[in-house]
Amino acid sequence: MTIRSFELLQPRSLPEAVALLQKHGDDARAIAGGTTLVILMKQRALHYPYLVDLQTIPGLNEIKKESDGVRVGALTTHRMVELSTVIRQAFPVVAEAFSHIGNVRVRQTASIGGNLAHADYRLDPPPPLLVLGASVSAFGPKGSRTIELKDFFRGMYETALNPGEILTGVKIPAPAAGSRAVYLRYSALAANDWPCLGVAAFLRRENQRCQELRLALGGVAPTPLLINGLDFTKDQSLDDSVVNKVLNLVEQQISPSADLRGSEWYKRRLARLFVKRAIAQLTGARE
Repeated sequence: MTIRSFELLQPRSLPEAVALLQKHGDDARAIAGGTTLVILMKQRALHYPYLVDLQTIPGLNEIKKESDGVRVGALTTHRMVELSTVIRQAFPVVAEAFSHIGNVRVRQTASIGGNLAHADYRLDPPPPLLVLGASVSAFGPKGSRTIELKDFFRGMYETALNPGEILTGVKIPAPAAGSRAVYLRYSALAANDWPCLGVAAFLRRENQRCQELRLALGGVAPTPLLINGLDFTKDQSLDDSVVNKVLNLVEQQISPSADLRGSEWYKRRLARLFVKRAIAQLTGARE
């Protein structure tokens, strides 16, 4: 099926791109890699008479190491994140998550900004970025602002971006000393399919006791989900009784929907299993 005709607008700066989005309103959409948007337009599920091409704006596809973390430009491709020496050294869990997205052809084209702005609840990147405390930067009619990633996802395909705003980058803060993170995912249909479930876990320990535990899940709620209420694990040894309390807390907060990848019951069981596995990997315990 062919795409209905549209005009490709090619701004040379962020202010120009924002002005074009404001001028054309609901008839315009920003496009980065286009791996999802183009498919939806080919399927006639969406149509925009104007596409604002972000690829013509310089400086949005860089990975920069900063004193307090790493900044990743919105147009940085998944493959660049996956192979980046800076990312692999500082945040191997992020490189791992990006390596699972689609296939190499998709990862060579799709961008981190487009991935997050699409706000699909099944995406691989959000869980590890959530447990690492990442934030996104946006530029719009009122200038620049920072949005914590935990506040960015508002609903299925809905984000905190205002009309005319463009996601410009992702900031991942430097990891705390003594911390580790893992990402586990399970695909029920094929290896390069959307994950049925994605689980990221972050653990900081001192003297074999938990100082901070963070968990984030994808595929089991309308948005990627950062689990609340884990403060009780502080100074605990994460033995079976504590882990069971964590699993019960996770089950209370997820709300999986039945689909081709599994029933609600199946996804709840998977969530418990994979959260337990993730914690076990971080603590070196047997499942």
